[in-house]
Amino acid sequence: MHDDGVRKGKRALARALAATGVTRLLLRAQALIHRHGYVRVLNYHDTPPQHAGTFEQQVRFYAEHFTPVGLGDLGRFFGHGFWPAAKPGLIISFDDGLLSNYEVAAPILERYGFTGWFFVATALLESGPEEQAGLGRGDNRLLVHCWPEHGRLVMSAQEARALAARHVIGSHTRTHRRMSSDVAAEVMEDEIAGARAQLEAQLGAPVDAFAWVGGEEGSYSAEAARIIRRAGYSYAFMTNSAPVVPGTNPFQIQRTNIEASWPLDVVRFQVSGIMDALYLPKRTRVNRLTSV
Repeated sequence: MHDDGVRKGKRALARALAATGVTRLLLRAQALIHRHGYVRVLNYHDTPPQHAGTFEQQVRFYAEHFTPVGLGDLGRFFGHGFWPAAKPGLIISFDDGLLSNYEVAAPILERYGFTGWFFVATALLESGPEEQAGLGRGDNRLLVHCWPEHGRLVMSAQEARALAARHVIGSHTRTHRRMSSDVAAEVMEDEIAGARAQLEAQLGAPVDAFAWVGGEEGSYSAEAARIIRRAGYSYAFMTNSAPVVPGTNPFQIQRTNIEASWPLDVVRFQVSGIMDALYLPKRTRVNRLTSV
């Protein structure tokens, strides 16, 4: 869900489960279920100034219940097969390379000791305000909550380099394009492998992580999964809600969607494990498709 609200039914259910303590119990239960520890991965989009207060409340909640995860931490988890900290790990990721992530989200994350994982569309980092003005229209539009009346929407390559000194920058294709099965193989190659080469040149550093564009089932394809592996990425992130546990495929890291405007009851609901169960059928199909 990428709009600026939450469906009334989910909001009401989340409020009721929070009031009865169910979501708190479910959050604790995950630690018992995953005896060797786990890492929860979230994905955000726009983090505009008007939602900075709500976003900070969310991050404060994360700091109480989770441990920050950087690139090296994730690698050690996959290598060792257990999570060493008392609290589960948390990756907070952001799609699209939006300027609000650089200006609003990053300082808040740093205040609470979190590493941000920012997935950027590489061509957009070098686009100007006039080019970015069209990004809110069409089938391939950037799905954002608050459209600026003027100026840039996307961070610059220089700003991405500045973030890379403290956070993780990953690829989100070259032009923010969904890698569905009807996309030509040569286009996929450019959007995936070409984007990695371009981003590494922009950052002056290796790029290890890729995030698929779009959460729809049709936005995944077997050919794109093969190209991601061949391109040299170490990790690929999806949006089908499941914790990272020992044995998780590093090319099928699932994320749980949260937005900066959502109330804390809904955030608790999202990380409680309920969404994992709801996404199980779709996640199973997508994992099967991309297990190449």
